[in-house]
Amino acid sequence: MAPTDVNREEVERRKSRLLSEHDGVSVREEHEEVPADIFPDLRDLAVEGYTGGGYVWVVRDPQETAPLAEPLPDDIEERERVLMILSRGTSRWGLPGGGRECGETYEEAAAREVNEETGIECSIEKPFLIRQRVSVSKGDHDERLHTLWVFFDGRYEGGTIRVQPGELNGAAWFADPPERMHPENEFRAAEWNP
Repeated sequence: MAPTDVNREEVERRKSRLLSEHDGVSVREEHEEVPADIFPDLRDLAVEGYTGGGYVWVVRDPQETAPLAEPLPDDIEERERVLMILSRGTSRWGLPGGGRECGETYEEAAAREVNEETGIECSIEKPFLIRQRVSVSKGDHDERLHTLWVFFDGRYEGGTIRVQPGELNGAAWFADPPERMHPENEFRAAEWNP
């Protein structure tokens, strides 16, 4: 019997929309086996319509920074910076963002999650990476769950960092990418020249 695909058509439809609206987006297809005790919860989410999430490489221009405090020298050179987060339970810097809720586009989800996690408002530009993932239960490949993880370029629109303590250990603006980053950050940082 052929495996059952959950959300494949919806994920393909959403990916097609993104690719038709934006040229030059890298797409990576991934396959993963998840622990058998976790798979039923993931399947339930997928059946309810969960299809993944969106994340943002938020860039802030030097003129968008707060004025220097009085005791600091006037000749500090400000540079373009990117917002990164340090999630709880990890030692790698990642991009703010998260899961798409019912009725949202990946763009809307990404902007909402950036604000919820960090207090920063951003505008979404174009995706630079789409990770299309197929997940199966370890030892049982009768069902395949399809998700899409979309990584966008974005611009700072306002706010100051205010981390969501239940999810993050920290957030910071980086002029130079840190050493320990998630692969998506490394992918985007390779082409970033502030």
